[in-house]
Amino acid sequence: MRCRWIQIVFGAAIFLIWLNQVIADKTHHTEDEWLVGKWELTYDPDGDKKDYIEFKSDGDAISSGELGDVEGLYLVNHESVKAVFTYKEKDFIMTFFYNPKKDELRIVTSHTGRESIYKKINVR
Repeated sequence: MRCRWIQIVFGAAIFLIWLNQVIADKTHHTEDEWLVGKWELTYDPDGDKKDYIEFKSDGDAISSGELGDVEGLYLVNHESVKAVFTYKEKDFIMTFFYNPKKDELRIVTSHTGRESIYKKINVR
């Protein structure tokens, strides 16, 4: 049990170091333009209140909900968007999977294993 905890902490630390290096220069890739903007939680089987995530072109992200605005960073890869948000000195790593049309972001909650869906709002 303790060994598993150490593995999780070590893995999270490595991920955060890597993420920091990758987006430190705040460059934006045009192939990720589809993600930039505000996304709304449209389906949550656990009944959580509405929240929003805004992905900015510089690699920053803001999660808005019950806790207020929580700042973070994100990185897009070939199948998902990985984001790290810091709240009360704790880092929360979230992985959003996007569909081929890139019009939905899906995340599986660690509490229940159910899938929630975010959709982009104000699509132009």
